[in-house]
Amino acid sequence: MIMWPRFLAYSLTLGIPAALVYYMKKKNEDQGSLYVTALYMSVLLGFVAMAVGAVIIPVWMKGYSGEVVDFAVWALIMSPVAMIGTINTAALQSRGEYGLYNFMRYIPVLGTLILLCALVATGHVTPFLTSVAYLFPAIPIAVWTTFKLVSRYRLKQKNKAKSGKKLLGYGIRSYGTDVAGTFSGYIDQILVVGLLSPSSLGLYVVSLNLAKMLNTIQGSITSVLFPKASGLQQDEALRLTFKVTRISSVITFMVGAAVFVIAPYFLILLYGPSFAEAVSVFRILIFQTAITSISWILAQGFMSIGKPGAVTIIRMTTLGLNVVFMNLFIPLLGIKGAAISLLATALIELSVIFLVYTLKHRVAVRHWMISKSDIVWLLERIRRQKGRSNTEAM
Repeated sequence: MIMWPRFLAYSLTLGIPAALVYYMKKKNEDQGSLYVTALYMSVLLGFVAMAVGAVIIPVWMKGYSGEVVDFAVWALIMSPVAMIGTINTAALQSRGEYGLYNFMRYIPVLGTLILLCALVATGHVTPFLTSVAYLFPAIPIAVWTTFKLVSRYRLKQKNKAKSGKKLLGYGIRSYGTDVAGTFSGYIDQILVVGLLSPSSLGLYVVSLNLAKMLNTIQGSITSVLFPKASGLQQDEALRLTFKVTRISSVITFMVGAAVFVIAPYFLILLYGPSFAEAVSVFRILIFQTAITSISWILAQGFMSIGKPGAVTIIRMTTLGLNVVFMNLFIPLLGIKGAAISLLATALIELSVIFLVYTLKHRVAVRHWMISKSDIVWLLERIRRQKGRSNTEAM
């Protein structure tokens, strides 16, 4: 019931959030016009998502009760809210307001936790009330953030037609990336549902969600890297992308290796001895997640130099390969086959990105290897941040 609003909204972004980040970081751009235009477009696309959902949900969920289907349809009210959230997130990234950016992301989660605790304490835990606890907290934070941003741009809203043309021009080229990212988060589970038993699905989903802990590193990096690199010249943007990739690769694989070692104890401690069967799958997914994280960080280089089409082609191709591999390996190897399919497509995606950078952008092999200067650069950035924090505290 709660999957549909975000799934449909994120499937119909038309790449507008990425386009907003890209153009808001360019010099001499009217940020107010870009933001307000993107906001209008997001609301319109949110209503389109509602209309699409109202048609397909009753058909797709025909095996569920009428109450569940009706609730899922009414929950589509959240689609415009989810769409507005993506625009606000993009604007805050572009403006470097990461304090508000993090506040906007964490407060709804905290609100959900409080509501769930209240439902447990009062004995009112039902699928419908629990769904409301997940959906409702996003509304006030979206309204509040939008009000703050619109109030800042209230005197700077001109050239909306020009801004809309720019946003759509870049957005359509990057749209496939959003679609591939949205579908890749669900396609493997959809196929596992159809090919394996519910117990196998449970083992797989637990393993997958735990492995995605590594995405925390990638998410933190890309939320800063894309806006930062978009404001640079092409050579500078690529140099920054590769520097960040080299450093983050070492950190990601160190964390991944540590989790790989403690995986048996970790899974059994959290879920009990019955999940020991999922250890081998979890270990495969850990390295798949690490490789995918590195690929996505590298992809920010293409996005920041105005080449989102390259990312779209790569991600759509690997999504198609994933479907093929899943149908081949799951019947043969079960949930391990699903994990191997994800790992194989992750390796292919990274290999293609490597070839494109090497052959088309003439990136030398040495730029892929971490060096002492990278460590010095990282330590210097940490030292500066500490100095800035101490100054602000005083």
